[in-house]
Amino acid sequence: MSVFDPKTFGQMTFTETNSTVTTPIPAGDWNFAITKAEIVAWRKKDDPTVGGLKCVLMLETEDSDVVEATGRPKNVCRYEMMLDLTPEGGLDFGKGMNARLGKAREACGLNNKGQPFAFDMFIGHSVKGQVSHIEYEGNLQANCKGITKP
Repeated sequence: MSVFDPKTFGQMTFTETNSTVTTPIPAGDWNFAITKAEIVAWRKKDDPTVGGLKCVLMLETEDSDVVEATGRPKNVCRYEMMLDLTPEGGLDFGKGMNARLGKAREACGLNNKGQPFAFDMFIGHSVKGQVSHIEYEGNLQANCKGITKP
């Protein structure tokens, strides 16, 4: 059992400054482990009557080149897939629907006919992620554009 006390920590005084900018994972193809799979509801900002579900995978790499570039021992990137749903609210398995999800399942060996699938089954799989950069609040952020087999 940890003896860490959050209340004591919250009352500590520090004299050091914190970073205000994070160095993103370099653009390119990197090996990742999927550490989390989450289904998230979304709404369009300019029209809240439009919404749906998306699957968000958290990818983590400890690649030595990435660690050296960012200065962090643990580096994470998100991979998001908007989900096509049926009118009844189920996952749409029609032709051309959820292709991004199908590619992610394929990358993890989880897209086999007759094989049961649940989104949590992504967790623990190794993938290669294609990282690019996007600007957010004036800073570059790593953005995973796609995943494939490692």
